[in-house]
Amino acid sequence: MEPKLMLNWSDDNGHTWSDTRLIPLGKKGEYHKRIIARRLGAGRDRVFRIRCSEPINIVIIEGRLE
Repeated sequence: MEPKLMLNWSDDNGHTWSDTRLIPLGKKGEYHKRIIARRLGAGRDRVFRIRCSEPINIVIIEGRLE
């Protein structure tokens, strides 16, 4: 099974969360896979929660919010 990144966000400091957005992380051996999440809307003081569907190690090299 291909692991998936589970992305949620909250606009009220973590009291309520958005629906989970599943983003494929790539298959075993795809070490240079680039993950992009678009159309997240806008929010001031937004908090993001990132989890993984499988028990694997994830290393986040860079993150950008525009």
